Amino acid sequence: MDYLKLLRLSRMEGIIRMEYIYESAQRSYEDFASGRVLYNAQGTTSFPVRLASEIVQRCFQLLEKKGVQGPYALFDPCCGGAYLLTVVGLLHGQRIHRIIGSDINAEVLGIAAKNLSLLREEGLEQRTEQLKELLALYQKPSHQDALQSAGRLRELLRSSRVAEKVCFQADITQPEKSLAVSCKGTHIVMTDLPYGDLVSWGGGSDEPVKDFFNGIHSILDPGRSVVAVISDKGQKLKHDRFQRIQHMKVGKRQVAIFEPI
Repeated sequence: MDYLKLLRLSRMEGIIRMEYIYESAQRSYEDFASGRVLYNAQGTTSFPVRLASEIVQRCFQLLEKKGVQGPYALFDPCCGGAYLLTVVGLLHGQRIHRIIGSDINAEVLGIAAKNLSLLREEGLEQRTEQLKELLALYQKPSHQDALQSAGRLRELLRSSRVAEKVCFQADITQPEKSLAVSCKGTHIVMTDLPYGDLVSWGGGSDEPVKDFFNGIHSILDPGRSVVAVISDKGQKLKHDRFQRIQHMKVGKRQVAIFEPI
């Protein structure tokens, strides 16, 4: 299939290739590599840092167009080890005041809490001391590089407005009333849905994507929130309680941004 035919097909489906607006310049994101300073959770996935930054900045812009000014509350209901939340919190902490993560898998939440602890100076300092001990023991260049990264991440925290961070176990496809309480005031839902490689849907839902949308709709204020969903291209990102306002293709992924109705 030639390029023009692919382009026409993409337009018919409402999908366009991602054009980076806010992260248009290529730069290194090695300071955010999983396992370097951020903690690595076995069996979970990381996420492209440039793409994460681009998506959340699009969400900021959409909220501002609605007249909703920051700082914002950000929620990832499939957070895994909270890599995505932590990266966004480090890069854009000046525009966020609350970060919330939940996951059905209780085993990954310990790593999620450790990663979210890096959004405060005391948590990053504790990680820095661990890296110093590793360097003293093993004298590996990778530990020296990680210490330098920790220093640069510390500079990012100077402008952060993140005052609260929390993670807990929950199944977003079968939300309980307590979820609405924990996530009250959420402005941005941003999540990377399970793909079925390293991570798959848990719980007993027969239609997890549909139930996911129902679950997040119950916690959102339609006039003051947006939802960014990332998935593989095999999942249908549509729901009658949400208006899809952006839909893009990025490699093997698709990204859709919605507002609840």
